[in-house]
Amino acid sequence: MNMPAPSADSLAHRARLATLISELRPTHFRAPLTRLRAHRLPTLWTLYRGLLRDAPSETIRSRIRVFFHSRKALRAQGDVTRDLKTAHKWWDVFREARAGDAHLQAVCARYSRMLEGARAQAEADKVYDEELAWYERMRTRPIMTGAYLRPSLYNGPLPRLAPQPLHITGMITSRRKARVRRMARHEVCHEDLTLLNAEGHFERALAVSSSAEGAQLTRVFTDDPNGWREPIKQTMDSVSEAFQREKARLNAPYPPEMLEAIKEARREKIRNKTREGERERRGEMTNRLSKRMRQGPPAHVLALMTDEQRRMDRVARGASEVGFVGHVKRRLGFRLVDGEAGKVELGQPENRETLDKTAEEIAQENERRRVSSEAGL
Repeated sequence: MNMPAPSADSLAHRARLATLISELRPTHFRAPLTRLRAHRLPTLWTLYRGLLRDAPSETIRSRIRVFFHSRKALRAQGDVTRDLKTAHKWWDVFREARAGDAHLQAVCARYSRMLEGARAQAEADKVYDEELAWYERMRTRPIMTGAYLRPSLYNGPLPRLAPQPLHITGMITSRRKARVRRMARHEVCHEDLTLLNAEGHFERALAVSSSAEGAQLTRVFTDDPNGWREPIKQTMDSVSEAFQREKARLNAPYPPEMLEAIKEARREKIRNKTREGERERRGEMTNRLSKRMRQGPPAHVLALMTDEQRRMDRVARGASEVGFVGHVKRRLGFRLVDGEAGKVELGQPENRETLDKTAEEIAQENERRRVSSEAGL
C-alpha cells in the first residue's frame, strides 16, 4: 500500500514542533551542577559567608560549618534545593536577630544553649565509649598462662596465651591449608615426571622401530628432556624447601628469654591466685569463690549423704578459716592455710578458765530467759 507524501504544511508544522521540544530537553553537563560557578559563587561567597558573619554565637557558627561540610557531596537537585532553602531561612533569622528582634534573639540563644548541651553530651558519650573500649581490650587482652605452645609444622615455639590472638590462629590455619596444597602439588608433579618417563621410553622404542623400517620420526620428549623436566623439578624443589622449613620450625628450640618469660608467668599466676585467696578470706566475693559456693558434690555422692553432711558440705565451701566455717573444715579434714587461726577465738591458755566460766554464765542466763519467756506465754 502506497502512503501519500506529507504536505508542505505538515512538514513545516513538524519542524516547528521539533524546535519547541528541543528547547525543553534537559541539558547534560559534563560536571555536577554543584561544581558550576553559577552555584558555587552565590552559595559559598554570599550564603555561607553571610551565615558565618551574622551568626549570633560561636557555637552556632561552628554548627553552620558542620552543616555545609557534611553536605559537600550532595548531587541530587531535590536535596541541594531543600538544604539551600534551610540555609536561607537561617540567614533570615540571624539577620533579623542582629537587627534587634527580641524574640529571634531569644530563639538563637536557646538554640545556642541546645547545641552546647548536645556537644557536651557527645563529648561525654565519646569518653564513655573510649572507657568501655579500653575495658573490653583489657578484658580480652592475651595473657601468658605459663604453659607452652609446643612447636609443630605450623608454628614455632610460642608461649600459651589466653585468649589466643587471632593472628596466631590465622597463621596456623593458613599454614595447614598451604601444606595440603603443597602436598597435592608435589603429587601432581611426581605424576607428571612418571608420565614424561613413560613417554620417553615409548618414543625411543618407536624411533628404533621407525629407523628399522626406514621412516623418519620427529622426536618430542627425548630430543630435549630437560626442557620438559626443568619446570617440574623447580616446582618440586620449591615444595621441598617449604617442607624443610616446616621441619626446622618443628625442631626449633625455645629461646632463653621466652623460657624465662613463661616461668615468670607461672610465678605471677601463683602470686595472683594467692592474693585472690587472701581477698576471699577477708570477705571479698570473687568469681572463683562464687562458683565454688554454687557447686556441690557429684550426684552419686550427694544421694548417699545425710542432711547434716549436706549442710556441712555447703558450709565448708566458704572461704573463711575461722569461726564455725573453720570448725567444720577442721572436722572434715581440710588443710588450712593457718591452722592456728581458729584457736585464737578460744583465748589465751592462761585465760581459758575465766573464759569458760563466762561462757557458762552466759549459757545459764540464756537458758533462764528462755524458760521465763516460755512461762510468760
